[in-house]
Amino acid sequence: MDIRGRTALVTGGAAGIGRAAALALAARGAAKVLVIDLDAGGMAETVRLVEAAGAVGRAMRADLSDMAALAACLAEAGRDGGYDILFNNAGVVSGEPQFPDAGVAKINFVIATNLMAPIVATELAAKAMQARGGGVIVNTISTVALAQGFSDALYAASKTGLLMFNRCCAGLKDSLNVRVAGVLPGLTDTPILHKTGAGGRSADWMGPILSGYAKCRPEDIAEAVIRLIEDDSLAGGDWVAVRNVDGRIEHAWGHDA
Repeated sequence: MDIRGRTALVTGGAAGIGRAAALALAARGAAKVLVIDLDAGGMAETVRLVEAAGAVGRAMRADLSDMAALAACLAEAGRDGGYDILFNNAGVVSGEPQFPDAGVAKINFVIATNLMAPIVATELAAKAMQARGGGVIVNTISTVALAQGFSDALYAASKTGLLMFNRCCAGLKDSLNVRVAGVLPGLTDTPILHKTGAGGRSADWMGPILSGYAKCRPEDIAEAVIRLIEDDSLAGGDWVAVRNVDGRIEHAWGHDA
């Protein structure tokens, strides 16, 4: 898809990968970038940067674990001229206490934000995009879905489920002219790294991960998102994993077929 003149909607756009993607979309010529997040201050800064890059920006505050609030935002975006691109980026980690001491409320929050929200948003957006002639949806998954050894069971389970959901959406390219793709960030330098433990710090089990692997920048992930959006030759359900290997950004592609 040619991004120029398009309207994009980014969840979790107040910081990190979401902000980097919003700015990359504006830089590629998007006419409007809508941001959904709970962090009003972070969204305001993203909107300011988006508008400095030449696009119209708009903040839409919502808790992404609340499906009714998410649906209301998508409906409002539809009434406000519609959108051609959806980046389902919002995600959370469990923090402490971890499973099996997380409790039902936290289990519901993590699974709702990381898995239910992208599923609901994709269903609603795909139908709205079909009415406009088509569109592109990108899901932020995680390389955690491809490996073992990550101690946050709720995060890992939700992201692995999202990878399978992404693959199951392959047929939407033919049936609705809506192409669904996934980006799988490796370890990336975003605020979420400091939410795995209590009190705004990294969990102890993150120590070997943080010391043993080089980090991607949010901009590295955003570049992959732009590539997924622009390359209409990709099949539906395709995904790309992005990792920093000894200071070099590497991409590993996965296909539904």
